[in-house]
Amino acid sequence: MPIEILFRAHGLLAVDKPPGLNVHDAPGPGHSVLRALSEAQGLKNLTPVHRLDKDASGVLLFAESKALASEVQAAWAQADKRYLALCVGIPDPQSGVIDAPILEHQTGKPERLRNAVRYFEKTHPGEAVPPLPAPKTSAVHPAGRPSRTAYSTLEKFTAFALLEVRPQQGRMHQIRVHLAHIGHPLALDPLYGAPVAAASALTRLPLHAARLSFPFRGEIISIAAPLAADIAAFILNLKQ
Repeated sequence: MPIEILFRAHGLLAVDKPPGLNVHDAPGPGHSVLRALSEAQGLKNLTPVHRLDKDASGVLLFAESKALASEVQAAWAQADKRYLALCVGIPDPQSGVIDAPILEHQTGKPERLRNAVRYFEKTHPGEAVPPLPAPKTSAVHPAGRPSRTAYSTLEKFTAFALLEVRPQQGRMHQIRVHLAHIGHPLALDPLYGAPVAAASALTRLPLHAARLSFPFRGEIISIAAPLAADIAAFILNLKQ
């Protein structure tokens, strides 16, 4: 099935990303959003403005040139990113802001981790550096960069809660790390959460980019994607 286009104007393109696809091609077998858009819809030379995890779904924004992507990214700190997330348990309080530094171990940017550790050692002389996150993961860590994630509980179930989550930065796995940090990881998360028997019907991260609003040339562009069918079906089962 072709990927649904949610918005196309001003050289920008937003799609409703299906779960299970990387944004870029990766080594080995598999597919990607960029390849699907190129092969099925003839949309080539697109540059991602931001990223979504492979198993996440929802609004994903591209630009038709690297220069345009850089223009949007220059004001990205003002973007309002709203996700729907199904977490284990019910947070207490049911709304708030998770304020905890995140250290990223991006194998493609090893200098970021090295520089963070060096700065921590310089500013904390004689203090041991806590264990670092494994490659391709992130963690709440005193050597990390400031990170804040606002959340509010939309619906409560026996063992789960549906949250609206708004990361104020774009750290790798920020929502997943912060929710796990407060003891309420995503209902299914092989990296940051423990297996939950009641979530066995889920086959991927219950994380959906529901709305993206961002400034562009004097106006605010707002794009929404309906909740993905698999997460919606699981929530319906919880209600029943």
